[in-house]
Amino acid sequence: MNNNTNKTARDNRRYKYGSLSLAFTLVFLALILAVNLIFSSLSLSGKLTVDLTPEEFTTVGEETQKLLTDLGKDLDVTIYFMSARDIFDLEANDYNGINLTAICRDLAENYAVAFDGSGDKGVIKVEYKELDKDPEFERKYLEEAGASLVSTSVIVQGKYHYRVLDLSSFYTLDENGKYTAFRGEYRLTTAILRASVSEQPVATLTYGHGEPVNTDGTVKDAASGLVSVLTDAGFKVETADISREEINPNTKILISYDPVTDFSYTEIDVLSKYLADRHSFMAFVDSSTPELPSLQSFLNENWGLNYKPSNRITDGIHSVNNESKNVVAKTPSVGNVSEDNSASYQIRKTVFDFEGAINTVFPESVELELSGSVKEGVVSEKVLTTNETAVSENFGAEQNKGEMPLMLLSASWGYGENNVTEYSYVCLVGSTDFANTASLSKNYGNRRVMLAAARVFGSENVAPNIEAKTFGDTALDIESGAAKTLTWLICTILPGIIMIFGVVVFFKRRHM
Repeated sequence: MNNNTNKTARDNRRYKYGSLSLAFTLVFLALILAVNLIFSSLSLSGKLTVDLTPEEFTTVGEETQKLLTDLGKDLDVTIYFMSARDIFDLEANDYNGINLTAICRDLAENYAVAFDGSGDKGVIKVEYKELDKDPEFERKYLEEAGASLVSTSVIVQGKYHYRVLDLSSFYTLDENGKYTAFRGEYRLTTAILRASVSEQPVATLTYGHGEPVNTDGTVKDAASGLVSVLTDAGFKVETADISREEINPNTKILISYDPVTDFSYTEIDVLSKYLADRHSFMAFVDSSTPELPSLQSFLNENWGLNYKPSNRITDGIHSVNNESKNVVAKTPSVGNVSEDNSASYQIRKTVFDFEGAINTVFPESVELELSGSVKEGVVSEKVLTTNETAVSENFGAEQNKGEMPLMLLSASWGYGENNVTEYSYVCLVGSTDFANTASLSKNYGNRRVMLAAARVFGSENVAPNIEAKTFGDTALDIESGAAKTLTWLICTILPGIIMIFGVVVFFKRRHM
């Protein structure tokens, strides 16, 4: 009787402890699975992003944190991606173990986590749009974006303005097309800063040199098209006789449109000081513009830009309306994305339409030239040129033929407050009719080029001092290896160890 009782007690104890250990194992495994599901859900929703690389590609750095925090409640930004969120996870985007588009998405979502409106911080949100599903949204940004939106477009919509980027600009490539660095934080932070400026930028037209501006400051019909484009680009347009009037301090672009008399030494001094404050200047001349020694000397010696008075360009093959004087610019090459930080590149690429290049026309154009020497710190570039079939003539005598510049651009940069890079731009356009009402209203690329120039020159022209993050071999190994290791650890190895431990305890308990 006692033996039976003892045996029954042992059996009950085995059953009790064995069942408990099995239950414990099953519960623990269920918890691990639940945690996996929760973390997977968070990852898919964008609420959780862990950067496993030494370079921390998707981390919002201290410089960005400081600059954007200083904006306070003026920071009210939505970052729009033109594809569904899960599209960014496609393996086609993989480069040596790094998903290139996914780190762009994850970086943007980390901006939203860092700036959620708490405390004194502003708000950054991320939304995903799919092309052709919201035509009104696409149409809203189409014209001023300079080209059609595509699946790789990124719109940074601020409280006051917006910027349109492309995912390709988040990277740098070497001459062989190999990805060398990720500069997504620089691109996003710069765009957010520029989209969050509260004061409306001003574009000021000079007068007093024969420009199409009345003495009372009102604009004549010849410049009405230019005024219209500047207004559409978000500028308040003003006029100024800089020999006796102060330039509005909010002026981002100063424009001399079709001058026929020279600038005085006083005005050149005003212009020099204006550009020294990191602003922009545009001059429009043509084949009838006379010599303007002071202005030409200033442009040539300081910025490496000049025009050859009376050297009229014609092109019997690449022109419109059967008029050789209506010169069509050469279709530019925009395939090299490594140039994308260049202002001239940003302007040049806008002459591409949905299905290819469109004509950009320079009527009555004058031959321009880049100076062989320019002061230190200034970079001069050709924005648009003629085709090889163009000819330059001076009162019927041939002066030059072949490809010649039609629009030139020089840039100078320096460091401002908070170690922020600031730029000055000077642009010389070899045709005044390029920006007249007729050329800007026709189906040419002229309007897009002007909008792009206004966008580039009229921004705050600031860029934070954020270094690109190199795609080093170590980063690639850690990016893929660490992720796989964690996946195996959480999903396989740890549950396996718990299961083995539970089985051992279960059978051990049975023999107690």
